[in-house]
Amino acid sequence: MNRFLIGLTATCFLAVPVRAGSSAAYGGPALSREDFNRLAAAAGVPLYWKPGEASGNLPTPQSLFPVGEADISAYVTGGALSDAFQAAYLRLAQARRLEAVRRELDQGLPVVIYNDFRQAPLAERSLAAHLVAAAKLIDELYREQKGSLKLRDAIPILDEASRALFERNHGPWCEAPQTEDDPFCSALPSFPKKLSDAYPTGWEQDAAMCESLRRQPEGKALLDPFTVVREKDGRPQALPLSAVYGGRMLRVAVELRLAAQGLGRDEAAFKRYLLAAASGFSDGDWAAADEAWADMGGRRSKWYLRVGPDETGFESCQEKAGFHLAWARIDEAALAWQGKLKLLRQEMEDSLAKLIGPAYQVRRASFDLPDFIAVILNAGDSRPGLGAITGQSLPNWGKVAEQGRRRTVVMTNIYSDPESRRLDREKARELLAPEALKYYPEDDEPGILGTILHEAAHNLGPHSDTRVDGKLPAQIFGGRLEGVLEELKAQTGALWYVDLLRRKGLITDERARQIYAHELVWAFGHISQGMFSDGDNPKPYSQLAAVQIGSFLKDGAMAFGRAGERELFSVDFDRLPASVEKLMRRVGQIKAAGDAAAAKSLIDGFVMGEYAHLMRMDEVRSRLSRLPKPSFSYTLRY
Repeated sequence: MNRFLIGLTATCFLAVPVRAGSSAAYGGPALSREDFNRLAAAAGVPLYWKPGEASGNLPTPQSLFPVGEADISAYVTGGALSDAFQAAYLRLAQARRLEAVRRELDQGLPVVIYNDFRQAPLAERSLAAHLVAAAKLIDELYREQKGSLKLRDAIPILDEASRALFERNHGPWCEAPQTEDDPFCSALPSFPKKLSDAYPTGWEQDAAMCESLRRQPEGKALLDPFTVVREKDGRPQALPLSAVYGGRMLRVAVELRLAAQGLGRDEAAFKRYLLAAASGFSDGDWAAADEAWADMGGRRSKWYLRVGPDETGFESCQEKAGFHLAWARIDEAALAWQGKLKLLRQEMEDSLAKLIGPAYQVRRASFDLPDFIAVILNAGDSRPGLGAITGQSLPNWGKVAEQGRRRTVVMTNIYSDPESRRLDREKARELLAPEALKYYPEDDEPGILGTILHEAAHNLGPHSDTRVDGKLPAQIFGGRLEGVLEELKAQTGALWYVDLLRRKGLITDERARQIYAHELVWAFGHISQGMFSDGDNPKPYSQLAAVQIGSFLKDGAMAFGRAGERELFSVDFDRLPASVEKLMRRVGQIKAAGDAAAAKSLIDGFVMGEYAHLMRMDEVRSRLSRLPKPSFSYTLRY
């Protein structure tokens, strides 16, 4: 689980799918009257679409006026819009598309993670070379899964902005808050609909499809994270990933084996993982790789690597595991908290079990505390277009997960650059009243501690492998709802355990407030990105943030009101712990009981129900959307 043209002709746009909810014109999204007039003036098209007389998605011939002394007979012939009008309209539509593409790109602030291996030992240079090669293949595999790889060559040759968007977002679709719902925002002139390769071509990928698959007799196999759904004789069938993506998977396996060749006895554990992961890419069995990865830990190698299919979220049902690669160094300088928290693992589990009550039976807390890593390279699902993963607890399924032997990591060099920290501080100023803002931290530790506690909480209490009446959470809640619920549990747990650290004397009262302030601003950041993507696909972090902030406002632990010249959010740090505990109890009881109706009621109430107004979502989005979000890229020299 994680903690982001030239020389076109009219025939290019026939029979083009359009995003759900958008109007269409000539097969693409329809220009508004305002955009038409603005773009026509800039392009020298001598037409003015007058207000109040147009119907449908295109102007009527009667609603078009000439500009100045222009003759518009070429555009309106025989009382109808002509081919010349269509060609002009499509040129304007492409101009509008390019505006949206640039606006999408402008919402990202480029940040480069740079590593130079040119003076490193030959074995490390070889390791870097082969992991870079594997990462490129992982990017291609992930884009195959997203359904975008086949679209890349359709980007116009001279359209560098669209190519940059495609590379940043792993596809032509826009993800930034101001443009993700803009039907014109696409790296391709054809405006393709977002359809993943996880399901058959032609299927409408929405909540109804997910529920239909779940109701099938073979629903468990169809929604298995390591399968792809295809149709045979009119019936859906589940195929292993290797049956669909086997060619590229075998090439990844080759690179991982080559990466292992130069490692010596001091990196025996890392070598075993590389070879086990290579076998997973060859035969589709990831159990051995999970065992080798858990065995490697953070003490038996100076390297961290996770490569394979892991997290869900790239497709509509949020059930399928996306390919990714994350390579890092173990950050020895940040390991002090690992020893401190290791002594508290069982107490953290016991206290949560006591809070939840008899619906949950306490377990032995055997998971490893977070390793601290400095990221070198991210690829595939590990590299979102905007933002970055700051913590992760894996694997999500299988024997290692079931036995509580997951590895948890915290990325210490993400968001620690000066630009990212400046942006975080500006976000806090936009939202927090002065008495709360004074606790927003100047250093990295509160954010790191928040991530540590989030990832640890994934392993505590009822989690993704806890069965209720023999059923796993994904079967009970469905992948979409379970994704939100599990992240809500982890992030609420992160806030709840802050008070435990304070009572144990591991942090001061001031440090506790700094962690709260940091995590509240984190939550507002996700609220500003909206609750859904692609129509009805829930954003887990945004929705958990809405539940948290809404709950604290409802309980009086936060308030929105006048602070000087602006309205800002105040925080009652004395009342906040009790509000956090109240929410933690409810979420834990819902998960322990497998109560899908209660989960839906809780989340929907704050996302779009009676309490949704409390977060001032539009105001938060308006304020924070003005600030760019870091867009990380990774540069290696070897």
